[in-house]
Amino acid sequence: MADKNTPREEEEKYIQQQEREKLARLRREKQLEAIRQEEREAIAATLNTRDEVAAEAMELGFDAETARVLPLIPMIQMAWADGSISSAENDKVQELARRFGIADESAAGTFLKMLLEEQPTDLFFSRANAVIANLIDEDPNGEMGQNVMDWSKAVAAASGGFFGLTNPISKEESALLDDFARLFGVQS
Repeated sequence: MADKNTPREEEEKYIQQQEREKLARLRREKQLEAIRQEEREAIAATLNTRDEVAAEAMELGFDAETARVLPLIPMIQMAWADGSISSAENDKVQELARRFGIADESAAGTFLKMLLEEQPTDLFFSRANAVIANLIDEDPNGEMGQNVMDWSKAVAAASGGFFGLTNPISKEESALLDDFARLFGVQS
């Protein structure tokens, strides 16, 4: 005949099981936090920035590899300024990405391609640009802000005016350049 556990023994087994599950959850949470911390540190190293700035980049979906795309976000936003990206604008952003050492087939290159194929939200651009503003503030040479402006202008001018007869930078692009100048604290 099989042993039957008393209600007290069943309760003890249940409590022990709950404790084991709780410990397993705590272990998983600690492991995940360690992984997140390691990723934040890797992003901070990639961007040469503080942990808080890296944490914000991570919340936006960047990792240590794709964080290399972050300085290109204003150029991507500029390319999307009129609601679509011309092949000339796409080519200019890709050219800038290659200057940053972003290979087409890398994780960063794939992430960049996604941002060029599907327009990110205004909230994404706003939060990413706030991270970039922090990076510009931390730039020891003070060149990053002006570089971002120059590169954004190059993307804006990439499609050019109508047979060179009109201003190559649209009204939307010009307004966005003014926004960047204010946000990044540089001349437009």
